[in-house]
Amino acid sequence: MTALALLHRKVSRTFQYLKTSACLRRQSRIVARHESSFVPKRVLILTKVSRYYFEKLREPNLSESQLRTKLIERGSDYDALITSHNNDRKRELETRSVLEELNIEYRVTNRLTIDRNTFDWADLILPIGGDGTFLFSSNLIRDNKKRIMGINSDPSSSEGYLMLPEKYTRDIRLIFELLRSGDYNYVMRSRIRTTLKGKGIWNPPFHMHEKWRVAGEEKQRVKYTDKDTAAENNHILGFYVDDAFKADTIAEMPKERRLPWLALNEVFAGESLSARTSTLEVNFGDEISWFKVKSCGLCASTGTGSTSWHKAINSLSPQVVDDILKLANVKIASSAKTEDISMEYNKRLQFPAEDTKIAYTIRDMIVGQTLPSPKGIQSRGYCKKLIIRSHCFDAGLVLDGGIAVPFNDGTIAIMEIHPEDSLRTIMLRE
Repeated sequence: MTALALLHRKVSRTFQYLKTSACLRRQSRIVARHESSFVPKRVLILTKVSRYYFEKLREPNLSESQLRTKLIERGSDYDALITSHNNDRKRELETRSVLEELNIEYRVTNRLTIDRNTFDWADLILPIGGDGTFLFSSNLIRDNKKRIMGINSDPSSSEGYLMLPEKYTRDIRLIFELLRSGDYNYVMRSRIRTTLKGKGIWNPPFHMHEKWRVAGEEKQRVKYTDKDTAAENNHILGFYVDDAFKADTIAEMPKERRLPWLALNEVFAGESLSARTSTLEVNFGDEISWFKVKSCGLCASTGTGSTSWHKAINSLSPQVVDDILKLANVKIASSAKTEDISMEYNKRLQFPAEDTKIAYTIRDMIVGQTLPSPKGIQSRGYCKKLIIRSHCFDAGLVLDGGIAVPFNDGTIAIMEIHPEDSLRTIMLRE
């Protein structure tokens, strides 16, 4: 049987599968379970730093009309920025009002003002914003004990996959009534633990909010275009970096370092300059079989992250599906069928948030006579343990699109998932 004939047969079976996929998905749903009553005593509200608020910080000497003119000249939608900022503020005030009525102690902070003592004080972390605010909050949680749930401050502009459903944005009091009655469940979302080995592993981390970085001798020094961004990044990095690790003691530090934060969505390894090829050696846990690859970087994802960047990298568009079907000489009745196949394939890229496997994707892997070496590595797959050795010039390991560490030639990163690193996420019914 030829390859095209085999593809034709498999495509025919796919149409039959699509007819029953809805039923299969219903059968695979997790039945909600009830937990014991939970009335938080100390709530830390972590609010979003809106784009409007950030622009105000950058331009403190501009009047409102001057700021409006400058943003419009830049092509920004000033009215939309104001609306989004006001929605964020409204949800914050509504939440504070509910907590005061329930006599629950709370504090309010954001990425500019957060500190470790305040974070440790809380028995519930409550990010208000979008998925970015939730990810930032989750990066600060170091164990599987502290509870977290998020309120989507503006469902009209943010999908808020990690946040509570939209109806709870409109009825914040209901959230705490359900917690009191035990009508909720925990999802223990797996997170990736990263351990570094080699030289230079104690160099300062950097944050993706930094404006730009320079390579060569100055590659560890960050330059900013404004003092507000510098202050923000210094504060965020200070939250993570132990003051004992001074520059003059780096040479004396151990050659192995477990990073103090955990990735909820993904860890990306690759050159900081996206146009530069990333050269990596990849191993799937045995530390014997290494594959040398050149690519646009490697993305290691959790089940939670399988709905995010992992899905975006690996999704097939209806156009690609249509091209494959034409190659196999498969005729379909309408473009709707092509869209159905594309949608179903993309859905199957996702896997449960509590799964302990890591999904890896080698982006745009170069395949030729000499690469990858040895042959046989797939550009996408799953593993329990992922080991990467860098042969890059100015690279980074980026966790959840935020905090990052240098990852240059000779450095090894070991990525694993452990139950004790899970994120205790509160989920309420749809």
